[in-house]
Amino acid sequence: MSDAQDETVAPEPAPRAKPKEKEGHDRVEVVAAILLGIAGALTAFSAYKAALTDGDALKGYTESAKSTSDANSSYDDYSQTYYADQQLFRDYLLAANDDPEVGLGLRALFFDDNLEAATTSWENLPEDERPATALDVDAYQETALEEYNEFSADAETQFTEAAKADSAGDKFEQASVFLAISLFLAGVASLFKVQGVRYAALIGSALVIVPGIMAMLDGQSALG
Repeated sequence: MSDAQDETVAPEPAPRAKPKEKEGHDRVEVVAAILLGIAGALTAFSAYKAALTDGDALKGYTESAKSTSDANSSYDDYSQTYYADQQLFRDYLLAANDDPEVGLGLRALFFDDNLEAATTSWENLPEDERPATALDVDAYQETALEEYNEFSADAETQFTEAAKADSAGDKFEQASVFLAISLFLAGVASLFKVQGVRYAALIGSALVIVPGIMAMLDGQSALG
């Protein structure tokens, strides 16, 4: 026989079974990767919503402050006009009692359309039904007072909306904290050598995601 025939083919060694520890480690890495993906996506969304709501809150508070300032300015204008009209009306009554012609001249020179309309309405009322001054009748409509009421209502609405956005932003920021903890636990799970500690870290990571999601839902609910 030739040398080639004498040679025998050695059987291939059977594949070595993967150690259970290695399999467990692989499972930990897979679960950790899934948790990292979920927590990472939720963290990004929560941070995005927090930035949006914080911006809306700041804008709302700024607009509310401006509307409040405009309301105060309108009320100052109203107060000045009201007291000036009150003094003019009293001067008119005193002058008209002494000399009706002088009273009419004072009225023609200094009364604006609003005070003139109110005075006419006041004079048309029966004497026993007249209020103390023409400024107390419905015909007296000062524009500055209407502007004050409008600005005040706007300021209240803007502040309420800003407060809602601010509260929602706090919830989203709280969610980011929970999700950051979840990311940390999932990230370090595979670093531990003890299998039980690895699983404990993964379970903790999964559990911490829950309050993070709840905080996000609370934040969305706060926006209405």
